[in-house]
Amino acid sequence: MKKKQKQWTKSVASQWGLFLPPARPSLSELVIFQKYLLELKSKEKNLKTAILGSTPEFRDLCQTNNAEYRCIDYNRQNFDALKQYLLHKDADKNLIVSDWRKMEFEEKFDLFIGDLVTTVMPVSEHEKIFRNINSHSEENARVILKIPLRRNNEQQTHKKIFQHYRRNLSYMNPFAAVWHEVLLADYDFNEDTMRCQTSLKKLKESFDKGVITKYEFVEFKKRWDALGEFKMNIPLRKEYFRKLSRYFIIEKVTSGTDSYKKWAPMLVLRVKL
Repeated sequence: MKKKQKQWTKSVASQWGLFLPPARPSLSELVIFQKYLLELKSKEKNLKTAILGSTPEFRDLCQTNNAEYRCIDYNRQNFDALKQYLLHKDADKNLIVSDWRKMEFEEKFDLFIGDLVTTVMPVSEHEKIFRNINSHSEENARVILKIPLRRNNEQQTHKKIFQHYRRNLSYMNPFAAVWHEVLLADYDFNEDTMRCQTSLKKLKESFDKGVITKYEFVEFKKRWDALGEFKMNIPLRKEYFRKLSRYFIIEKVTSGTDSYKKWAPMLVLRVKL
């Protein structure tokens, strides 16, 4: 049996500071996460929150609001490596070492939160993750996820993407401004994934041809180099919602105030039991 690839490693986690929203939670998104955390905490005194992964922003959010939480991460090294980005100290008791595709533990939660959770997992395994979240949820639990989605299979060119960036978004870092578009520029729609190294190769070709500037190229290169052979996905919105609806009721589709809010919504879900 082929061993499942584990992409998020200590070396990636230790370079968290390189990444910018939408590749990590933004301040405006954290405001939304906090809003729901506090609303649920006001109704459930002993609210238990599950963080899917070891996202430092979420760990600080829970500690700042005195909310009990557990990080569900398959690798303790990720949890430890990301401590350097915390404002508050963290304890080992806040970690459950478990793969989202298995979740072989007994604990249940009132709230699950995650940023780009299924983006870093194969599309074929999304439903398995939804099922596991559902089975570890208390009655009336909520799930809040920020997930990049696409409307169609349109494939843009680097020329068009970076012309748009220079005209409208040049005040931003190019990685933050057109991350979504670049992911889809060389997307494998049959496999429903993109490969960072394929993207890097194509960006290098565009740089060599003068289509993108050195600054634009380098800002992507240093992040794709950090991720190595990492693969990500931006699934079709309608297909993603179809899978979700088997396990959750979609209560609200919202977002922060960021420029990418239309294509990376925050989904507020209620668990079906």
